[in-house]
Amino acid sequence: MPVFETADQLYACIGGLFAQMQQDLRTQEQLSDLKLSVQFTFLAPEATIGLITGNGEQQVKCNAQIENPDVELVMSGDVAHHFWMGEVNVMDAITKRQIIPVGSLAKIMTLVPLIKAAIRFYPQHYQTSIMDKESVTC
Repeated sequence: MPVFETADQLYACIGGLFAQMQQDLRTQEQLSDLKLSVQFTFLAPEATIGLITGNGEQQVKCNAQIENPDVELVMSGDVAHHFWMGEVNVMDAITKRQIIPVGSLAKIMTLVPLIKAAIRFYPQHYQTSIMDKESVTC
């Protein structure tokens, strides 16, 4: 059984994760210099989440395509879940085409602070979101 059966579940959980990160002062401080647009394209279920950072602010867009993103990461909802749980070796996942990165390696590497921050929040956020059907969405 997949982790996310519907796009709405994925938006509530992963979109909610990004929304939660926007409220955390430590995370905002870490990401304040990051200027990047990222398109997360999910398969099974089909969904998209865009993240635009700049000037110390983040904008999260669910079910919307970002025009000309700096980086696009394509993966299934299950891989995304395990990725944010910190259970995925990124290089192995890329080699096995479980995660398909699109964009320059330099831009992809700028995602490291965002990824580290998200992995810090996600396990607890996931537990909360599966218990709370009214969790934050984008």
